Amino acid sequence: MIEICRADPKSFQSRELIDALSASLLKLTGNPAFERFDEGEFYDDKAVFLLAKRNGVAIACGGFRYLQPGVCEIKRVYSHQRGAGKLVLQELEQTALAFGYQQINLATRQANTLAVKFYLKHGYHAIAPFGPYVEHQHYLSFAKSTADVQQSSAIKKAQLSYCA
Repeated sequence: MIEICRADPKSFQSRELIDALSASLLKLTGNPAFERFDEGEFYDDKAVFLLAKRNGVAIACGGFRYLQPGVCEIKRVYSHQRGAGKLVLQELEQTALAFGYQQINLATRQANTLAVKFYLKHGYHAIAPFGPYVEHQHYLSFAKSTADVQQSSAIKKAQLSYCA
């Protein structure tokens, strides 16, 4: 069974996954994208960082931060295990909805074709670049409304529990 936990992005298990993502991005794009990630943003009461764990071992992560009124930005979704990233994404979407956000934005590098396909598969659509991505043509920006989250299929509760 996979458990989803709210986590400290500076915890050992979180850092392991974030560092693995950075290494993957460095290999894929030549840049680990550290300049687009500030752990401090996830300590805000309008933000969250999650870990997916199997038998106590972190296998996936992701978070969102406040971007502007009604909009959050998903950051650092990464998985070591097929299917766990989807669970983290779905939980982030449900949490964004519960926090009252109306839209979820994200950006990923064009060269990260697996991520682009992943987000398109999960109902995200291309939008004009936002925030710091406006001046960086190697990023693609995506969004999904939380109204679409409400209409999408629910998380399979049989596969998911919540850490204490």
